[in-house]
Amino acid sequence: MTRSGWAGRLGSIGAGTLTASVLGFILLGLVARVLTPDQNATFLSIWGLIFAFGSVISAIEQEIARQATIASMSGRRVPGSVGQIAGSALVVSAVGVLVVAASPAGSTLFAGSGWVVALAIVSVSGLSVQFLVRGVFLGTSQIRKYVLVIVLEALLRAGFAAGLLLAAAETSVVVPVAAIAVGCFAWVPVSAFLGRSVDWRGSHEQWSRVGQRMGPLAVANGLSAVVLTAFPSLVTTVLGTSAGLATLFGVVTLTRVPIVLMSPLQALTVPTATRLVEEGRSHELSRLQGKLALGATALAAVAGVGGLLLGPWGMRVFMGPQYDASGTLVALLLLSSVYIAAGLLQAAVCVALQRYGLVLGTWAVSVIVAVGSLVLLPGSNEARGMWSFVAASFAAYLASTVLLRRAIRLHSGV
Repeated sequence: MTRSGWAGRLGSIGAGTLTASVLGFILLGLVARVLTPDQNATFLSIWGLIFAFGSVISAIEQEIARQATIASMSGRRVPGSVGQIAGSALVVSAVGVLVVAASPAGSTLFAGSGWVVALAIVSVSGLSVQFLVRGVFLGTSQIRKYVLVIVLEALLRAGFAAGLLLAAAETSVVVPVAAIAVGCFAWVPVSAFLGRSVDWRGSHEQWSRVGQRMGPLAVANGLSAVVLTAFPSLVTTVLGTSAGLATLFGVVTLTRVPIVLMSPLQALTVPTATRLVEEGRSHELSRLQGKLALGATALAAVAGVGGLLLGPWGMRVFMGPQYDASGTLVALLLLSSVYIAAGLLQAAVCVALQRYGLVLGTWAVSVIVAVGSLVLLPGSNEARGMWSFVAASFAAYLASTVLLRRAIRLHSGV
């Protein structure tokens, strides 16, 4: 792939991701204005939980993209084993939702609503197929279709939520949760294209091999989701309540902007690194890792200053005047998000190297630090939540840096 071709794909994915993110923030801002602050804190916990499962399932997108890239390089159709991967993800995630719902914390997390539990199961089922579709499109360089799915997901979700919320006589967290479910089926309009790209009847694998590869990666993605999309759920579970934490949760949601900005890079990381590995150029990954460290440091500095100066104003515009966040809170979470995003990129390279255990190790360290901080640090719940996120972010970045550097050396024989 030429540099201009790679840049063009990055630009297309970036434009699609930015569009989807804007629509997502519009949705969250609308919900924050319709629901009460405590209802919104509950919704953000549910949102985080569903997309935590989504993050677990997204492990299949990276692995399917890796397999599709190798197949594309050799002129073959994508192996049918990708269907096995998606099917196992669907079953495991649906069962996972039921297990969480039946747990002691389930009633709090799902707002005591059977409808919310059902909608969560529908959502994760749709996401299982959606990540299959995205992985195939990404690995086979069908970038326009990949971007279409990303944008359509956010468009369906925002449009459906706006219609229901405006028509509802009473406010309820069930309404915006239903919108989440609708967006998880954005793959339906493009599903016909899969038949041309995947050899569904051939190249299947033993289920034990699928499990050995996807098990560690799925657990790793689940752990990463704990400190990303499900961080409000983690705080609620450890501290026992979400009351009074709406501002913190809102800031955590807003400060995902750096993660969103780096998501196009993350999408292309696995195919790009896979090509380098397959071409015997894995030693070049060390140089790219150094550039990532410099870029993350520069972006973190800019994000921190911007959050300090504009963060409180941004929160009021985003979620309403009742969300009064300090500049320090926004700045710390913004710069931390830059480093956790860099950790995500380095973990994606480990996938290309098929070092799934290192991905698991990265996010295990991050979650242990997050929980330990919530339990051990003194101060108010908001302060403990803030420092927990900061500590977990830096732990993820440092762990992924050390582990990836070792993996590159071993693979390159240096």
